[in-house]
Amino acid sequence: MVAIMVIVLILILYFNNDIGLRRWAIEKDARISHEIPDDWEVTKSITDNIYAMIFYDKDLNNHTFSIYENRKGPSFGYFFRGGGSMTVEDNDIAEYQVEGCQERIYLSINKQQIIKVEIDKGDIVETINIDADKPFALILPNNIRDIKFYNMNNMVVQPILQSL
Repeated sequence: MVAIMVIVLILILYFNNDIGLRRWAIEKDARISHEIPDDWEVTKSITDNIYAMIFYDKDLNNHTFSIYENRKGPSFGYFFRGGGSMTVEDNDIAEYQVEGCQERIYLSINKQQIIKVEIDKGDIVETINIDADKPFALILPNNIRDIKFYNMNNMVVQPILQSL
């Protein structure tokens, strides 16, 4: 009887779209869903709530992104939230926020040659170094006082807020 109840529960969760992807399957799912070539590279950032990726060709001429969300409540795994190609990542830093999530996502092909990010947490300023020649994906908490992206000329570059 218990086995039948477990099977029924699993079927209910499955048909209600409450069973998502495990972390190890997300990149493969994104490549299949967006028909991303196998030779494209990927940069990603992962938290318990969000899995963000930007895929790109070797010349940085073509790209696509994918964002997956680990939903709150009775669900298991990550679910596709948004993605595709957008022009803002071609030259700028795109900022995304998933509704109900306490994190912000930053994606860029990095044609502005960002070299570091300063994160002002109030009592300390943390620095994340970035390779100026490579795309990047970052997921940062919402409760940060100030986030500054610096290019090779030590100039601040503002991200552009995008909607999913």
